Amino acid sequence: MQLLIIENNSILEENFSNQLYFDKKINFSYSSNVNTVKIILLKKKFDFIIVSSLLPKFSSFNVIDQIFSDKPKKKIIQILEKTNDTRHKLSKLCFKKPININKILSSTLKHQDSNKQKDKKNIHFKNGIIFNRRNRQLIFKYNSTNIRLTEKESDIIHYLNIENKFINKTNLLKIVWGFNEKVKTRTLETHIYRLRKKIKNKFGIKVFIVVDKNSYKLN
Repeated sequence: MQLLIIENNSILEENFSNQLYFDKKINFSYSSNVNTVKIILLKKKFDFIIVSSLLPKFSSFNVIDQIFSDKPKKKIIQILEKTNDTRHKLSKLCFKKPININKILSSTLKHQDSNKQKDKKNIHFKNGIIFNRRNRQLIFKYNSTNIRLTEKESDIIHYLNIENKFINKTNLLKIVWGFNEKVKTRTLETHIYRLRKKIKNKFGIKVFIVVDKNSYKLN
């Protein structure tokens, strides 16, 4: 995922750098100049553009107006000042200072993944399991039995399916629980254990989620 950060200091940049040090899937660029941003946008595509104020001249609202008024399809995350700033109609997501970087990252990832999957109502697996994320449900096509999923169980299956390879515990925990440092890996392990047990008891499938040391993937 490609992010562009627009701000007049390096606070956001430093925070993102620290948070994303081990996550090579998220890259970001930084600019504090309106004209430079316009040039960058011509040369490179971004999944999200994070817009903060360029004080003392521009609020975040002014920045969006200056740069994106003719680019309504850009996915903009707006960072509002405490005063003298308002949400712009073009912003997809909006956060007010002081901000939580973890919350921004979580919202960004979930927003991106929901767009990827919005046209896929049901996902069919080779073992006969059908996953309906919208209704948070697993269905077994061979006997029409079903399992109701919790929100977290549904998210776990959703993100494992998107990756289609082993995801380590730390990354899966960050994505599903929103980069919350208070949530421990034991929480994820418990959810995985209960989910595997449900599937085994209801569908007779022992290995739908494969466990390999500190990683998981769908079978």
